[in-house]
Amino acid sequence: MAIASCSLGNESLYFSSFSDGWQQDNPTTFTFTPSQVDTPMNLFLYLRNNDSYPFANIHIITELEDPLGHQVVDTLSYRLAQPNGEWLGEGLLVKESKLWYKEKHVFSVVGEYHLHVRPAMRHNEKANPISVLKGITDVGLGIEQITVKE
Repeated sequence: MAIASCSLGNESLYFSSFSDGWQQDNPTTFTFTPSQVDTPMNLFLYLRNNDSYPFANIHIITELEDPLGHQVVDTLSYRLAQPNGEWLGEGLLVKESKLWYKEKHVFSVVGEYHLHVRPAMRHNEKANPISVLKGITDVGLGIEQITVKE
């Protein structure tokens, strides 16, 4: 797993890449320090998938931990394909989806935050989770400063 980060305009991006799929028992962790506190920001999850991803949707569990150790856990569900099987998202061989995570989120504590992200997928007829989610090549976090137009 490789982790990279960059800034584009008003958005900071953090990505983690997988060579053999996304392992369910090994959460991806993004560590970041928000550029501002007490200012609303939009948070996005980015997913990149190829044609070997076997589902039309994805379920994700996130744990956002602030510098004081407080955690907020969310279970998220996103659609990645149309009912006819056509992938949503941008790109040709690999589709990138920009997915809402938290709208107008305010970081209230100065310091280092950790976002732990893991898939929560299983086959309908089985109780055990899928150990490796094939076809997911990258997962990312986007932190976007909200610009007010005057």
